[in-house]
Amino acid sequence: MDDLEFRRFLKIDVTVLEVWVEQGWLLPQSQDGARDFRDTDVARGRLILDLTQDMGVNDAGVDLIMDLIDQIHGLRGTLRDVLAVMAEQDEEVKRRLRGRLDELSGTVGL
Repeated sequence: MDDLEFRRFLKIDVTVLEVWVEQGWLLPQSQDGARDFRDTDVARGRLILDLTQDMGVNDAGVDLIMDLIDQIHGLRGTLRDVLAVMAEQDEEVKRRLRGRLDELSGTVGL
């Protein structure tokens, strides 16, 4: 989806979109010099609107929230990779890993 479609879909003006991109809250792909917004950009845009319009979060707060969301997303990907590697191990290694994880979760109260 191009800039115009994205703005119409979220009902925002060009200035708002430019601020979001400059702040790094949206990272549209670029094709032939034109920005291309994906479904993830639309979801992030909706979240930004909820935060700013409905919840009254200021720009610094939105910046922090978006950064934390990106970190959580990255951690989920890393955890998915770790679990995939664990699943490839033989049963003895899996048993030792589960045992060690059980020990650790007992020490931190999980």
